[in-house]
Amino acid sequence: MRFAFATFGSLGDLHPVLALACEAKGRGHAAVVAAATHHRKSVEAAGLEFCPLRPEIDMEPELLEYFFDLRRGPARLLREAIFANVRETYEDLCAVGEGADVLAVGECLYGAPMAAEKLGIPWANLILAPTSFLSATDPAVLPQAQFLHRLRWAWFHRLANAIGRLQTSWWARPHYRLRRSLGFPAGANPVFDAKHSPHLTLAMFPEFFAGRQPDWPASAQVCGFPFYEQPRALPENLARFLENGEPPVVFTLGSIVAHFEPEFYHVAARVALELGRRAVLLTGNNASLPQNLPDSIVALDYAPLAQILPRAAAVVHAGGIGTCAESLRAGIPSVVIPFSFDQPDNAERLRRLGVAEVANRFRISSLAVPLRRILENPEASTRARALAGRIEPRAAVSRGVDLLERLIGRQKPDTN
Repeated sequence: MRFAFATFGSLGDLHPVLALACEAKGRGHAAVVAAATHHRKSVEAAGLEFCPLRPEIDMEPELLEYFFDLRRGPARLLREAIFANVRETYEDLCAVGEGADVLAVGECLYGAPMAAEKLGIPWANLILAPTSFLSATDPAVLPQAQFLHRLRWAWFHRLANAIGRLQTSWWARPHYRLRRSLGFPAGANPVFDAKHSPHLTLAMFPEFFAGRQPDWPASAQVCGFPFYEQPRALPENLARFLENGEPPVVFTLGSIVAHFEPEFYHVAARVALELGRRAVLLTGNNASLPQNLPDSIVALDYAPLAQILPRAAAVVHAGGIGTCAESLRAGIPSVVIPFSFDQPDNAERLRRLGVAEVANRFRISSLAVPLRRILENPEASTRARALAGRIEPRAAVSRGVDLLERLIGRQKPDTN
């Protein structure tokens, strides 16, 4: 069998796909991954075939900040990047799916149904964070209007989703034009409805993080968090630091947000010193760093969280689903500073689980208060360790590929 995967976004979007693709390859299947060209090295380092996928978003701080604006960012991304390049994305999906037995795609790849039909293969979609289901019965914390999730009336959120369908249908005009030009009917709204495959939707998080809802698509299957085990050793200086001293606090904003938050790591270093804590600063590229860091603080651009967090006391992060999953697997509490997209909802779910404090991105200077609170809360650490025991890293990836194999099997004619 040949598996074709495609993903748009950051490392948090790429790594779950790599985990599934490596599992498929380990079972003797061929696997190819389509992603932005700046992910080529990561894909090929995993021993997988790479295909480029448009649109490409330049990793310039100003542009990333523009698309990560708390309220306007999601709309800008959909209008100016996703739908403006829908034909190019469709063409790239057709290219990666050529000769494949199944096409599995992440968020925002709305050309997948058309590409799969043209190629004559089944397709599946991956939901990495509960926000993407846009459920009315389990309303998400949306960055555009975070207060609305407190209104737990399903009828209210159905009405809000109806308004959202009207608005996004206007943004999706290039998508509808492409469908008509290829001979397809206009179809359902791509943001709310048509993005879910009628064949298989993989919910890549555990039930305790977000339980199945009555308004999820019938094709949804809950798998659990998919962890990509990277073939990468810790830098020697970091390994020595972790071995010699008390568990540190890890500060990270992931692979995107650090590009446009120049003060974060200055504040992180100050807070660590104020609280008398050792710290690891995972800065990404182009971050502004304080000078003359003491021996109690180590800074580096990247290291696998799976190798660091089990040896940490807590983690301060932006709430990307990948970091949330790693903090839960490690059994440590978090302070979450959400910025946009799924991050506010992920932060709220960790808070409700009793393992996180949520900080305001516009008051990062007061970060010491929630960090001290979570570090001095023994119940948060106890709860985090209990939840870690409910995570099965191998089971989620294995179940995801099992379901994809069954999907292929259902579509192949019986030759007996």
